[in-house]
Amino acid sequence: MTILGSLGRDGWRRMVFMYVGPGKRRQWATRLSTPGRRTSGPVTAIAGSLSVLLSLLTFYLIGRITTYGVFWREGHEAGAWGGPTLAGAWLTHAVIAAAAIALIMWLLVPITTLISRGLR
Repeated sequence: MTILGSLGRDGWRRMVFMYVGPGKRRQWATRLSTPGRRTSGPVTAIAGSLSVLLSLLTFYLIGRITTYGVFWREGHEAGAWGGPTLAGAWLTHAVIAAAAIALIMWLLVPITTLISRGLR
């Protein structure tokens, strides 16, 4: 799957995969993964932990970038990427965060496949 392909509806399902109930997780597992060999318990646990950490990082980036202007302090323009204006700094940070989020969502494709195969 391409990076842009992972940004669709299933990509966001992968993002919240570990936060939904077990019934919904099993329902989504067939949609989000391809058939394959069952994943062992320890590998599933490690993949689940990694999935939670990556999704928390994504939620942090989304929240931080959308509220970037709230944390803007006068006098710090020179050190901000994209400064000296708030709009330039916000745009620069938003582009970097969007690239990071796209990469994380692409990395979640094989991770959720491992988790899904462990649920079978």
